[in-house]
Amino acid sequence: MSCKKLDWIFGISAALFMAHGEMTIALSQEIASNELSPGQIFQKVQARYAALDTYSDQGQIVTLGGDKNVTTFTIRLARENFYRIEWAQQCESSPGTKPTPQAVWSTGVFNLLETGRGAEKQYTRELALANAAPPSSGAATTIPLIFFNIQDRALGIQVDDLDVDVCRQTDEPVGGVDCYVFSKESSGQTRTLWVGKQDFLIRQVRTVTSAAAAAAMLAKLNTAPASIGLPQGAASLAFTTVETHANIVVDQPFSRQDFAPSFPSFAPVNGR
Repeated sequence: MSCKKLDWIFGISAALFMAHGEMTIALSQEIASNELSPGQIFQKVQARYAALDTYSDQGQIVTLGGDKNVTTFTIRLARENFYRIEWAQQCESSPGTKPTPQAVWSTGVFNLLETGRGAEKQYTRELALANAAPPSSGAATTIPLIFFNIQDRALGIQVDDLDVDVCRQTDEPVGGVDCYVFSKESSGQTRTLWVGKQDFLIRQVRTVTSAAAAAAMLAKLNTAPASIGLPQGAASLAFTTVETHANIVVDQPFSRQDFAPSFPSFAPVNGR
């Protein structure tokens, strides 16, 4: 899989995300005896992130769509408008290429995005995170959106008590942490979410996008597979992403400088 194809995959994933609210968290009305219902669990997830002053983690997003590609990332968030998400993408088809670090961040003043063209000012935090979604393979969406309580369906996680299509799966650990597991299918995507039982923090997200769903979104964008280096045939469009969060630290004190990019080579433009 080429880097060009990988960028397109995450562009499609972000478009599906914005069009269909793929990170919707559904609530169940059923309460099993002696255990929390899905609705109660997700209420606790929201409350947990809302109560945090700061959050940081490290992780990776693995993409399977012919080849295996890995995006590593770090996340650092704080109230009210401090954040830094850095990432580097390694394409399996270019094993000798050194990943170029990229970032989206705010030190409390400007919202900035660096994807190799200099630090570009973004009008809002929401726009910055949305524009960072494709190049970051989605790392700039899942946790930042819920931490900052961005509830717009066009951008983020929804808790909808009228939607009962969520399926409770068998509990299983992620990175040694026991987790609740839920899945939901919508518009050709199956989303599976792992939530820590003790801390109610998101540990892993897996998204399986069918060929038909990807092809439909491609058609909406009026883009032909050949124009982005893909072979003809819908089967080539299907892909799976697995996003894992580890080394989570909460309520750690940070300074303003802690949210500036860690790599020194970026060239600020449009102000800093």
